[in-house]
Amino acid sequence: MKSTLLTLIVGCLFLSACTDQSQTNAQQTTAETPKNTNVSAVTEQPAIAPTQASEPQVDERLKAGKDIYDKRCKACHGADGMGANDSLPPLAKSDYFSEDKMQLVASIAKGIRGQITVNGKTYDGIMPALPMKDEELAAVSTYVLNMFDNKGGEITVEEIAAFRAGK
Repeated sequence: MKSTLLTLIVGCLFLSACTDQSQTNAQQTTAETPKNTNVSAVTEQPAIAPTQASEPQVDERLKAGKDIYDKRCKACHGADGMGANDSLPPLAKSDYFSEDKMQLVASIAKGIRGQITVNGKTYDGIMPALPMKDEELAAVSTYVLNMFDNKGGEITVEEIAAFRAGK
């Protein structure tokens, strides 16, 4: 069971690293609307307001976040955020980060090893750390917070920098 899960995770990483395949998938998903998502947050009005004039508009960050998600996260967590299979945790309506948005940031930036419980189900696998610039991490985190029937919210570049600095 663990070797199957490890093989699946390595396969997901391999797929996400293939830029040609990611670009094809991104083009295909642009034409399709994934189930169980709040697409209006990306295409119409943003669910949140920008915090500073120096940062890009949040709707632009949501679009950038979707591109990052499609390339780096979708292979494992699915187009609808429900997890690509029963052994991969969902991001949709996730209670794992609903009370602490920085838990989402930590999961992406530092990865996860060992058991976690998401929406009442225990998962025991490995999520590798995904190296990203502060802007990318803020964008993809903000996207996930505002999609898949999650509560919404924003993660700023300043919050990412403070997180990395241990503040």
